[in-house]
Amino acid sequence: MRLITTLTAAALTIGLATFAAPALSSAFTKAEDAVEYRQGAFKLIRENFGYMSGMVRGEIDFDADQFKQRSKALVHLSNIPFDAFTGAGENATNNSDALPAIWQNWSDFESKRDAFQSAAVELAEAAESGNIRDIRPKFMATARTCQQCHEGYRAD
Repeated sequence: MRLITTLTAAALTIGLATFAAPALSSAFTKAEDAVEYRQGAFKLIRENFGYMSGMVRGEIDFDADQFKQRSKALVHLSNIPFDAFTGAGENATNNSDALPAIWQNWSDFESKRDAFQSAAVELAEAAESGNIRDIRPKFMATARTCQQCHEGYRAD
């Protein structure tokens, strides 16, 4: 009986994965939806990063727990917007700050994305210390990855 239950669960999982995969690979059918999605994701990144920036700069009191929470959120958020640069979002620059250079230099854009995502992980790891002296250099490194991508790929 246990084997039948396990096999049934496996079959259902495979079946659902088979039907869900095409839907996941083409989440956006309209360019404007992809643009709106990535703009929303970047807004959340900016909100979390801005709050941490205030702490790093001493503009607001440092709260280690809040910083940890925001840095963990940044790790998750750093993965969200980039799928919306492909599929229907490819070459989508209307009502967007995204420049065509993104798709003209795709491998460089991907390497900058990867650098940002790695820096976000390192920042979250440093945040676990609760020590602003350990956090500050990782925060600045993460900020540099943002700036490097904005230069050349974002209209300001």
